Amino acid sequence: MKQGKRLHRFKLITFCALLALIMTGFGEIIILRDAEHEETLLRNTMQSYAAMIAQETQIKISNGIFATKTLHILLASGNYKTDDFEDWAKHIVENSFVASCVQLAPDGIVSFSYPLEGNEEAIGHNLIEDKNRDDASLKTIESGEITFVGPLKLIQNGKYAVIARKPVFRNIDGEKDFWGFTIAILFIEDILSNKIALLEQQGFQIQITGDNPDSTEDPILYISDNWNDIGSIEVGIIVPNGHWSLKLNHSPMDSGHYLLFRILTIFLSSMLAVYIYVQQSSMHSKQLEITSLNKKLTKLSFTDELTGVGNRRSGMYMLEKYILESQRYHKSLSVILIDLDRFKQVNDKYGHPAGDLYLCHFASCLKASIRKSDSIFRIGGDEFLILFPNTDQQESMNALEGLFQYIENHPCHLDNTTLPINFCAGLSEYQSDESINSLLERADNKLYEAKKSGRNKIKS
Repeated sequence: MKQGKRLHRFKLITFCALLALIMTGFGEIIILRDAEHEETLLRNTMQSYAAMIAQETQIKISNGIFATKTLHILLASGNYKTDDFEDWAKHIVENSFVASCVQLAPDGIVSFSYPLEGNEEAIGHNLIEDKNRDDASLKTIESGEITFVGPLKLIQNGKYAVIARKPVFRNIDGEKDFWGFTIAILFIEDILSNKIALLEQQGFQIQITGDNPDSTEDPILYISDNWNDIGSIEVGIIVPNGHWSLKLNHSPMDSGHYLLFRILTIFLSSMLAVYIYVQQSSMHSKQLEITSLNKKLTKLSFTDELTGVGNRRSGMYMLEKYILESQRYHKSLSVILIDLDRFKQVNDKYGHPAGDLYLCHFASCLKASIRKSDSIFRIGGDEFLILFPNTDQQESMNALEGLFQYIENHPCHLDNTTLPINFCAGLSEYQSDESINSLLERADNKLYEAKKSGRNKIKS
């Protein structure tokens, strides 16, 4: 009997131990699954946040690029004379939300700076002969492209900034002759997104590295105090003649609730179904939030914020799509580049809010006067692109003439002032096996001819 009791006790203990192990193992499976899903959701969230910050940084970089290109255009239009530099630079800096200073460096020597105050020590700096910074300058000249360098400690004020340099070449007797650089200085605090501090408060860690040809190591634009590279996600930020990197990570998740769950699993197994239901609902809700955020980010990245029409990225995407359709199905395709006449005078005389209203009104006129199958994109400050699929050059010209008539009948009203809208347009039709750049270049050349011949002109 004693032997039977011992056997029964042994079986009972064994059964209880196995049951405890099974329940514990089942709980561990749930915990493991929960942790994996949390990690997946967290990484998806980090990917979305990283893309958002990278996009915002890309926009600010584009503004710096625009500053150097604008200065180059003004310099070339003035036959490379620098007498009006201060007027040019003042306008560029005042209209840029990133570029704090612009400079000219004839022959690679910084000779002009706006504002000059606080930047006096930069005057006379030879960017080509400075052994600490000559690699980036030579790379810029050799590539012929804008180069972003930094962050660097500025010699004039000790602040850290990213420097955008654009090489300027003149055509002398058919040969390219190096004139110097147009330069835009972007302070680090102006480039960094204000969302970084908010993300750090939520436990995220961020590191942004730049590009400096003068150094063997990638310079760090920003790094969180508690940065940990293990398990981070990385998003590239494209800059001219270089590459930036944005990494995002998160502090280790609190696992204290898992200990409580292990205890509850042993004594309250009946609550397991409730936990799964709550957890799955939470996961689904988070996934919907991420999906919604991704859709909003995608829409924002393809829409011009001011006018509501497509932006440059959207325009290039649609143009590539239409070209593929034209090649495959032998369909006609026409493009029109539009540039507003005297838009700068509207801004200068009535202010930038009036200029914004002027642009919005013009965009509304475009949308109202074209077909639903046609597409409008704002690709620059006062530059627009219209795509006419399944439309040859003559049909597009007819549509453009109708646009002129519509806009003539719908001037822009600013308070008690009526402003007529004048613009020039360049029209080109897609030719077989032609590249996007070639098609746009032909349209741009026609636009240049139109503007050269006067106001309110069309060239095809």
